[in-house]
Order: sequence, then structure tokens, then C-alpha cells
Amino acid sequence: MRFTDGDLRFLAGVVAGDDQGAAAGLVRAWRDEPSLVEPALDDERVVRHLMADPGLVVALSPRFLFSVLLRRIRRDLSEIPYTVERIHADGRLVVFDAAIAHSLLRAPAIFDYLVDLLVSFERAETVVVQRVSDPVRVHRLNTLSIEDMMELAGLIDPTMRPMVFRRIGDIALFTTGLFPAAVVRGQRPTLAARPAAPPRQRLRIEDYEAEGRRFYRLAADRLVSSHHALAQVLVRLSEEFTAARKPLTVLSERYVTWARPRWTQAPS
Repeated sequence: MRFTDGDLRFLAGVVAGDDQGAAAGLVRAWRDEPSLVEPALDDERVVRHLMADPGLVVALSPRFLFSVLLRRIRRDLSEIPYTVERIHADGRLVVFDAAIAHSLLRAPAIFDYLVDLLVSFERAETVVVQRVSDPVRVHRLNTLSIEDMMELAGLIDPTMRPMVFRRIGDIALFTTGLFPAAVVRGQRPTLAARPAAPPRQRLRIEDYEAEGRRFYRLAADRLVSSHHALAQVLVRLSEEFTAARKPLTVLSERYVTWARPRWTQAPS
């Protein structure tokens, strides 16, 4: 069970209504058999309660929030034939590809991976790499920066590179999915509390996509023998990168300003 007790109590309260005994019974059942919680996550009342109370954003775990919202988006994509693609700062293009994006979300491994990806961007972390040389050099690299992670891949032991390659793919997917407008305008998404990064070479959406595909494939090739299931997910994300962006774009368009206000679009 990867949801907190607070998540389960909230969910049981929504499903059981005012019946506290029934709610307590649901929580016990879900703890004993975690798979039983799955149908309740699709209950339409859950999203309505979340939207009605902004305070739940900080009361519930990010994993629970994104699990519920991606399930809602999966249903949205089954009901509409198209998604909207940002083509320039003030223009959008309707693309009839919702069925492909929906198919990705129906794959449990892809769905779980996207939830984990979103959770991983809840906080910024700094990786410190010290090279013993004359003079000693210290590199401080941010796990939200695609450029920093590319630099990190060149500094660390080759055995550690696959997970950094995976992170580069994640950053490309997250950025083009959640913040395509910022990429089009030449901005870099960041956390509101984090100072703007110094100017670097502007990356277009096409650049992010190309790097995302490439690094997911590099990670998969190196993980296929040791982490076969993960490698299969990364291969599919590499091959269907554009479609994998679409659920995140729907999240951005419809829910992200409510669900995670700390994700902002800050100038680079």
C-alpha cells in the first residue's frame, strides 16, 4: 500500500458518505487487501471533493492526488477524440490522437510510471559531485535541469549512468507535457521557491522530444538485463514519446494550477 492513512480515510469518507462505521470498515479492508482500493479511486465524487477543497492539496499525498487525477484524465481521453498541441506562444493545434494517449494510460506499468514521475518533481534536489584533482572541483547539479543531468552523466561512473539517462528522459517528458507554452516562449519551468536559472541555450519542444527519446532508449538498453520490466516501459516511452506527453498536457490544462501551485513557469 503506497497511500497514507490520511489518503485512505479521505477516500473512505467520500465513498461511504456520513456512515463512519462503513468508512472505517473500508479503510481496514483496503489495508488488508490493497487491490480493493482501485475501484474507489475512479469514483467521480473523489475528484469533485478534491476540486471543492484546495486545502486537500497539502493534506493528501502527491501519489494519491496524481493517481486520482491521471485516472480522471484516462477517462477524459476515452471520451474525446483529440488533444490540443501548443505550436507557438499564441496558437494551438487540434490533434486527433487521444486514443493513442488513452492506450498508454491503460497499460498499468505506464500509468504507474507517470505517477512516479510526477511525484519525483515535487521537490528539487542538488547532487554534489567532487572530483579529486588539482585543484579539487565541486559540481552542484540540480535534478530538475536537463542540462545539469547531462553534465552529471559525464561525471559519474558508467554503472550509474542509466538512471541519470532515465532522469533526462523524465525531465524532457515532464517539461514538454506540463509546460509546453513555457518551452515555446523560451522559458524554463521551475519551482516557485527556486531562483531562476542563468540563461542557457534555448531548447525547443522538438529538442526536448529528441533528447527524451534518445535518453529513454539509452537507459533502456543498459537496464534490459538488470531491470527488464523498467526497460520495457522506457522503450515504449521512447517510441511513443509524443503520445506520452498528452496526459500530462491535459493535467496541465485542466488541473495543475489547482493541484500543484508550486509548479510555475519562470523565465530562464
